[in-house]
Order: sequence, then structure tokens, then C-alpha cells
Amino acid sequence: MNKLKNIKAVIFDWAGTIVDYGCIAPAQVFIEVFRKRGITVTIDEARAPMGLAKKDHVRAIIRCESVEKQWISRFGQISFEKDVDEIYSELEPALSMIVKNYSEPIPGAVELINLLRNQGIKVGSTTGYVAGMMDNILPHAIAKGLVIDSVVNSSEVPAGRPAPWMIYRNCEKMDVFPLIQIIKIGDTVADIQEGNNAGVWTIGLTRSGNEIGLSLEESEKADPVWLSEKLTFARQKLLNAGADFVAEGVWDCWPILEEIDRRIGSR
Repeated sequence: MNKLKNIKAVIFDWAGTIVDYGCIAPAQVFIEVFRKRGITVTIDEARAPMGLAKKDHVRAIIRCESVEKQWISRFGQISFEKDVDEIYSELEPALSMIVKNYSEPIPGAVELINLLRNQGIKVGSTTGYVAGMMDNILPHAIAKGLVIDSVVNSSEVPAGRPAPWMIYRNCEKMDVFPLIQIIKIGDTVADIQEGNNAGVWTIGLTRSGNEIGLSLEESEKADPVWLSEKLTFARQKLLNAGADFVAEGVWDCWPILEEIDRRIGSR
């Protein structure tokens, strides 16, 4: 295993990247808060905006064509920003309560982060979760060996993904630059867009993340042909979003980091 000489920091997403295999927690809660209003949101609709700040995520779902039609049918009018506020006011405490149950590190996450930190590389993180949600995740994640140098959530910055502000805030907190020596790893299109907008390298993740949407156990039991097709589709989606590289999970990222390190050094 080579020493990385040119990478200053790696910034990870949380759910679907280093915890919560399959990004299960948020999808369930989004579906439930709309169901309470008599609105059916499919799992694909719930997952499509994943990676955004959670209030932006609510806004994206409520503006989805099929959801908007249901809303008009049920309430006799289009949705307004006050409806977004009301739904989010229910979603935030509900999600804050359950995220601690989905804080198990994804296989390979602790090992990769320890490798980076042992080489003097800073490890940061961004998330669509707000402070209260992360307060319930961090103690459990840390207890399981997941130690991060910097955690920046969407409530700390003027705008969440795809804006680059959380990455910039990480860089400030960890005192790392230039951006060409920094890497963002995440499992959603919004993660990749965030990294692109910040001007850092990006690695997209498929199997462990939102694009596949299966728990570790479900992934292991899935039909191999079906899963292969889903992985191919997810890979292409992240590449189309601008990912520099794509892996199935953090467990596959070290060779990619070595390649990025080599490319930075050859510039």
C-alpha cells in the first residue's frame, strides 16, 4: 500500500457513504411524513433528491409532478412554502430520532479513514442532515471507531448541496488547501455536484448508497443479474453528474485515491 504524497484531505458524505448502508433512514421518514397527509410518495420519488439539505429535499418532493397532482386533488390547491415548512417541522424531529439506529459504519469506512489519518491526511465530512440529527449520529459512530476531523452539516452554511459551502467550511476548519489536493466521496448526484462546484476531485459510490437503496443484507441476497444492471445504471448516473471516479463503496476507494494522488503529482 503506497503512501499518499499529494492529497491533503478527503471529505466524505455520511448516510450511504460511511454509515447507513443503502441510505435507508431518510427515505423511510420522507415517505411517512407525506403519508400522514394522505399523499403517496414512491421510494424512487423519496430518493431522487437525496443528498440535498433536508428542507430542500422536502421542497423537491412536494414539487414532483405526481405529488403535486395528489396535493391539488386532496387540498384543492397547489402547495405553498408554508406547507414545506409544516412538513419539515415534522420531518426534522422524526429523522433526528431514528438516525441513531442507522449509524453503523459501512464496511471499510473505519479502515479507510484510519489509513488516511495515519498518513497525516485530514478527514472531513458534509451532510444534508442538520445539527440535531448529527448530534444523534456522532456519539454512536465514534463509539464504533468512526473518527472524523471535521463535520459540517447543512444548517451551518447559507445553502446545502449542490452549493460548495460545506466543502469550503471543511477546508477552513481543517486548514487545508489548495482544492486540487482535496477529494469528495459521496453516493448521490448532489454529492458529486457539490464537489464539482467546489473544484475538488470526486468519487461516487454505488452499491452502498442511495442509488441502489438496499441494506447490506438485502444487497447480499439480491439477484446478481438485477444488481449488476442497477450498479451499471448507478455508475453511469454518477459519471454523468461529473464524478471523476466511481466505486461500489468506500472499501474500493484506496486504489482510486492512489491514482488521484499520482495524477496530482504529475501536474
